Amino acid sequence: MNVTTRTLSALLLAGTALVSAQSAFAAAAPAAEAEVEEIVVNGRFIPDVVRDTAEVANFLSAEDVQRAGDDNAAQALTRITGISLVSGKFVYVRGLGERYSQSLLNGSPLPSPEPLQRVIPLDLFPASILAGTVIQKTYSANYSGDFGGGLIDLQTVGVPDESFVKLSVGLGGDTETTAERRLTYYGSETDWLGFDDGTRKLPVGIREFALNRPVVPGTGTSGLTDDQYKAVARSFTNAPINLIQSDKMPLNGNFDVSAGRSFDTDVGVIGAIGVLSYRNSWQTRKGVRQTSAPDLGGLALATDSTFEANQNDIGWSGLAGLAWKNDDNEVRYTGLWIQSTSKRARITQNSAQSQGNANVNAYATEWYERALQLSQLSGKHRIADWDLEWKGTYGRTTRQAPYERLYRYGLGADGSRTALLSGANQLLAFSDLDENIGSANVDLSYDLPVDFVRQAQLKMGAAWQKNSRTSWRRDFTYDQGRNWDPARYAKERIDYLVSDRNINDDIVMLRELTGSALTGDSALYEAELSVAGAYIQVDSEIMPLLRGSLGVRYETADQSVRTLDIFNPSAAATFSRSVTQDYILPAGTLTWNFAEDQQLRFGASKTIGRPQFRELAPQRYRDTETDRILTGNPYLEDTTFLNIDARYERYFSNGQYVTLGVFFKDMGKPVEALAILGSDGAFRQTFFNAPAAQIMGAEFEFKKFFDLETGTTWIDDQRWLVALNYTYTKSELKVEKGDTIVLNTTGVMTTPPATDYLSGGERLQGQSDHLANLQFGFENEESGTQATILMTYTSDRVVARSSSLDLPDLVQDPGLRLDFVFRKAFEVQGQEFTGSFEARNLTGTDAEEYQSAGGKRFETNSYAIGQSFSVGLSTRF
Repeated sequence: MNVTTRTLSALLLAGTALVSAQSAFAAAAPAAEAEVEEIVVNGRFIPDVVRDTAEVANFLSAEDVQRAGDDNAAQALTRITGISLVSGKFVYVRGLGERYSQSLLNGSPLPSPEPLQRVIPLDLFPASILAGTVIQKTYSANYSGDFGGGLIDLQTVGVPDESFVKLSVGLGGDTETTAERRLTYYGSETDWLGFDDGTRKLPVGIREFALNRPVVPGTGTSGLTDDQYKAVARSFTNAPINLIQSDKMPLNGNFDVSAGRSFDTDVGVIGAIGVLSYRNSWQTRKGVRQTSAPDLGGLALATDSTFEANQNDIGWSGLAGLAWKNDDNEVRYTGLWIQSTSKRARITQNSAQSQGNANVNAYATEWYERALQLSQLSGKHRIADWDLEWKGTYGRTTRQAPYERLYRYGLGADGSRTALLSGANQLLAFSDLDENIGSANVDLSYDLPVDFVRQAQLKMGAAWQKNSRTSWRRDFTYDQGRNWDPARYAKERIDYLVSDRNINDDIVMLRELTGSALTGDSALYEAELSVAGAYIQVDSEIMPLLRGSLGVRYETADQSVRTLDIFNPSAAATFSRSVTQDYILPAGTLTWNFAEDQQLRFGASKTIGRPQFRELAPQRYRDTETDRILTGNPYLEDTTFLNIDARYERYFSNGQYVTLGVFFKDMGKPVEALAILGSDGAFRQTFFNAPAAQIMGAEFEFKKFFDLETGTTWIDDQRWLVALNYTYTKSELKVEKGDTIVLNTTGVMTTPPATDYLSGGERLQGQSDHLANLQFGFENEESGTQATILMTYTSDRVVARSSSLDLPDLVQDPGLRLDFVFRKAFEVQGQEFTGSFEARNLTGTDAEEYQSAGGKRFETNSYAIGQSFSVGLSTRF
């Protein structure tokens, strides 16, 4: 006799279901004759973390991060199926750009310190503060409707069960940088700490003459006098900022310290945890930048340059946590502070085609200081038959970029240098970004006892979020003064050229470009996003072994951007646009647990993707990664999504599984980046809404541990791991006759035909057809040994559309990377230690971005990366 039954509560929790065969036959036979012949248990092998969600999701544990040896959240997430990393910090889910990925911290949204993104760069989060990460790929109504490729929820470490202190240190380097003579500049004495000592402080002259002054003197109004401009020019820090030098690069280094403790009291458990991390690393990029132009038979070289850039990244992070909990309540406070600084020196040698000189060298020094402070208070309570969860979060990010310096010298055939002092050949900029975010949400859930077999969980909640950003930028240049003598002064070193002596003697003259035709009238902009939403959701056993989750979310959002006169910010806005949108967003999933260790999931939902601030703001900005000028398009609209997912899952044990999934997305008005080739041969980039697009793909993942029996002692003593995932994605832009797009062309809205820029059938920007990860290794708990080989492959992707159908798109090819991580535990005088060794990019894969057509290829931004190696040591008390 075979009886197969499962209760709703077991299905909702995906736990064990045991039903006696005696109950099934009680009505047909005397109780004394009833007997159990067989019990079938469904779902017992499905892990707890999977049982708790009805959605298609991936889970990254602290153990996974440790095995891969990744330093930060961005690196760790690349091991997940369907995830790729761009610029070392922005995560793409299923080939969709970072604009379609939402990042949370313990369930709350985060502000971004990047002028080009609303999403936060995940390289800011060191692995030491993470307890795990949830990557949800199907939408559920309890989350914000701003959901495209997926949602990434970073979970910080919580209060420990037992007291501990942990210390970790590490050293490393790479073959392109370490122990080599590379570019740098002095800056200040405290640069190695990631903090400026005041050398880069905004000069007194700018602070004095910042408001109510016209941009260019001599306009006939109350402008700055020549003497006032000279005072501003003299107030700039000179040699420590301007003079690029070369020096031998040191080793990279890092340390982490964390501690935690819990106390049992009469009112519950009280605990605290603290984490402090420091990282200092150097990276050199030596490469090529070219642009192309249409030519008979294909493409011709338009500009050609080589560059060398050396960047010093210094990062601090601190986390403090307090928690109190008892049987029915838990209250938790999390405070997070992250400081990340990048100091960069670079030289670019341009050809005559780009600058009108035989040869031109462009020198640049930069300092970018990013900070994030976040406070979160959350609680969980059991009140009668209700579960209540709430969160309140306030966060602030800042980005300061003082003394972005760019100056150019022409190179003669004999190697002599001539300073270029016309137009914008000598640039000096100061910029500042400040973004604040407040959010709050409350969730209520209640188990509805329909009957013993079928129960349902009702969940409802509301959420509120407000982001506000202010960004300003001041640009200056040096021109020839009335006493300029090129034969005498043009060959002077930069710090001599712009010295007080030359300024006082009218040899060089400072001119402000802010608000000019070069920079536009968007030196100061403000942007806001306010979102309020409410949802209701039911999670229920529809019938034995079949679980359903159905929800709907109402969301209203106000998004605005406006530009102001930086010299008179109290005046009316020079440009303003505000959009209010309301959405009804349904979502549903079905989970069929048709076998004890297997299940099928089906999901469908409607979601949106809002443009990011950097895509909306018309402020001009130079992307120092590519040297391209970017300008936002305030006429962008929301992207809409119809999402359909299906996935088969089989679980061998907790953390061991095989899954196979397919997905489809229909997109309305996706945002694309457009690269426009200027008259000077340089790219300028903006954004537009394409008419429509579709994405379809498939995902496969496998993870399992094996115990081998080969007869070889060393092999048989290890526990072997094989983990493999692969994602195939195909996307296609849809363009029909009569479709138009909206562009912001020099501050004016234009609506050209979409067919001027798209032919239809192109793949989405940022989408790679193939993503694959392989992990192979072993571990031995007795000896404390763990070794893993990690292989990552990402196929090419479009990074920007060309502004002409005669020119090919800009394509990036991340390629194949091979890493190796080894860890070994050992003991010294009774104290346990763990040593580690990591080798990255053993394949020597370079960064490649190019245009190609007709058998010709031009490197738009390609450079060598090299191999990196590091060692570490940690101990726990």
